[in-house]
Parts: sequence; C-alpha cells; structure tokens
Amino acid sequence: MLGAHIAMQIGFNLSLPRALDVWIQTHGHLQLAGWVGLFIIGVSLHFIPRMTSVPIEKRSTLKIILFLTVSGILIRANSEFWAPYVENEKILKFFTLSSKIGNVIEFLGTLLYLALLLKSFLKATEFKRKGFNLVKPYFISFIIGWLIYWLVQLFEIFLDRYDWLAWNKWSIDVFMRLSLFSISFAFSILNFPLYIHLAPPRKILKHLGYVYILITLIYEISSAPIYYEALQIFDSNLFAILSDVLILSLLFVSGIIGRVFLPDLYLAKSPFWRRDGINEVITNIEKKPRKGYSDYGEFGKFELLIYSAYIWLLISLFLDLLARCFTLFGLSIHYGDDPIRHSFLLGFITLLILGMAQRMLPGFMHKNKIAHKKFVFLTFLFGNISVISRVLPTLIPHYLSGFGYIVTKFLLILFGLSGFISIISLIFLFLNLRSTFKG
Repeated sequence: MLGAHIAMQIGFNLSLPRALDVWIQTHGHLQLAGWVGLFIIGVSLHFIPRMTSVPIEKRSTLKIILFLTVSGILIRANSEFWAPYVENEKILKFFTLSSKIGNVIEFLGTLLYLALLLKSFLKATEFKRKGFNLVKPYFISFIIGWLIYWLVQLFEIFLDRYDWLAWNKWSIDVFMRLSLFSISFAFSILNFPLYIHLAPPRKILKHLGYVYILITLIYEISSAPIYYEALQIFDSNLFAILSDVLILSLLFVSGIIGRVFLPDLYLAKSPFWRRDGINEVITNIEKKPRKGYSDYGEFGKFELLIYSAYIWLLISLFLDLLARCFTLFGLSIHYGDDPIRHSFLLGFITLLILGMAQRMLPGFMHKNKIAHKKFVFLTFLFGNISVISRVLPTLIPHYLSGFGYIVTKFLLILFGLSGFISIISLIFLFLNLRSTFKG
C-alpha cells in the first residue's frame, strides 16, 4: 500500500509524503522481508524437509520463526514509519529504540530459519546421492545472499542515515542476485519437470552455478560502499554484465526459456510418470492430463504466470545489460534502476510467487485443486497489467512534446494506478488460497 500510494502521488502529480525517503525504505523492506521473504521461508520450511527426507524435529520451532520474523517486521516498519511525524523527543527516542529492537528480533528469526534449513541439508545424505548436488550451488548462493542482506539490515543499528542508505541499496542488489534469483531458479528446475514437463536438470547447471556465485560475489564485493574507492583496478560493471550473461546461460541450458517460447519442442521426452522404467501406455482412462502438464486443469492456467514471470526476468536482464554496456563505454542512458528493479521484483518474483502459490500450496493444504480457476487467470491478468504500468512509464522520457506528451501523460496515469492494480491481483490470490484452505 505504501508503494501504491507513492506511485499514485507521482502519477497524478500530487504532493509527495513529507517523509518520502522513509516511505520508500519501509515499502522496500516490507516488499523484500514481508512479501518475498516470508513466502520463501514458509514454502521452503514445508518443501525442503520433505524433499531431503529430514523432518523438522521440533514443530514449535516453526512458530518461533513465524513470531520472531513477523513481529520484528511489524515493530521495525511501524517505528520507522511514524518517527518522522513525531516532534516529542521522548516519543522519538522510543520509536528509534523500538526500530532497533524490531531489527534484532527480525534478524534472530531469519537466523533460526537458516539454521533449520542448514540442518536439513547437512543430514540429507540420501538426498545428496539422488540429485541435491545439481542444485546445491543455488542453495549455497541463496544462503550467502540471505546472510549478507540480513547482516546489513542488522548493522543499521550502528550506521548513520547517509551510510545506511548506501549499504541498504547495495544489500538489496546482493539479495536480488544471490538469494532471490538462485532460490527461484532452484525451485524452478526441481519442480518444473513435474508441473510443466520440463526436462530434468543437467549436470552442467551445477558447474554454471558455482561460476555464477564466483562472478556475482566479485561484482558485489567490488561495488560495496566500503570498497568502492579502493577497488578501482577494474570496472565492476564488467562483472555485472558477466553475472547477467550467466543468468541468461542458465535459463537457456535449463530449457526454461525454450519451454516458454517453444512449449511443444521443449517438452521432456519421457513424461514424469514414466521415468522410473514404467513405460507401458495407460489406456481406458476417462480423462488424460493436459498435454505437457501433470494436471487436468484443476489449478487453472497457472503456467501463464510462470511463463510471464520468466519473460519479465529477460526484460530485466536486457535493461540491466543495456545500461551496463552504455556505462562501460562512457555513454549515458535516461532510465535508472527503477525499471530494472521492478521488472525483477514485481515482474519476475511476484508473478512467479502468484503462479507457484496457486499450483503448490493446495497440495500443502492437502487439497487436490484450487478453489477458483478463473481467479488464477485474473491474477495473471492484473499482475501483468500492474508490471507494465509500473515499468513502461519509467522507460519513456518525460520531456516529449506533441503526441509523445499525450502518451507520457497516459503512462503516468497508468503508473499512478499500478500499485492498486497489483494489490487487486494479491486480493484474488488471497481469496483463492483462503477458499481452497476452507474448501
């Protein structure tokens, strides 16, 4: 809602909030820690222990993680948000202190989550033999990025406002590249062979994963605020370009891009139910699964959300590569980080969550279908409209005249509505999952 409100103020040329920088920082943290972070925590704590055959011994630990992370986020977000509107020094000190306390509580919750995750991996000897090695580098990358991001968030306690803004911006990039892409890609190559009949992951993905970690870490270390002046031996943009190219390579080698743009050609040669040597043709069945999918349509057109998510990832990579190449050759480009970041977070991550949630979570709830199949399509429709409305206006120069000026004005109105359109898609997701759970 904070992001939607800011976009509305900009799009309709209204006065911006007095504490705009605080609104932006709070919105960003709620997006990363609340929306994306809690979804990853919830899904991984259900999925990974079952996948590794290492059940969580103390179920009460899950409640502790939930309590610490959610209460920490709420305390920190509220304290930071209301502090600029308080003039009484005592109340201001209280908000400042409670923000730091919330930050520590949040950190403890995520630390406990990582400890539980690592315990599952370290005990999963059987799982390692079966194929964990193929996705291991992506989980390592996820854990490294997660730790760096949350350590930087914790160190907000000790940094002044100026230094904190620089470190926070850097930590978000670390979180996006090392954690969010890696965990999304890992879950994709583990689940897509079942959901959309993608070919099983190949061994080369493991080696590319380790190269990706190395190149991305070099880039992130060289662009960190504390090292920026010291490490001018090479241009960090070069390693950012290499990191982007490696992501593109992973998307092509895994077959995900082929499955999106050439769906029939990139189907697995052997369907998932015949991969254990059971090759006899099943006959005399009343209903067959949808071609290329393991379901009968009971989860709606969830694949549209997954395909569009990866298209937005490609758009994000293209925009980043273009900007980096221009910078490398000393040229200027009129757009900044916003279209790249929103293509990734709102386009790739959010749409992937909307798709995977409606395909995976009914099974987690012991249900065999989603409650409202039409809602799945509506989340796809409103989700993509919101991303287009948020990204496209930031790519069009605002100094155009004539017909270009009319287009710019129209795009600004779309930009102003983009946040609320996105919230509509989230409401449809919530209603669908709630009905499924109660169903």
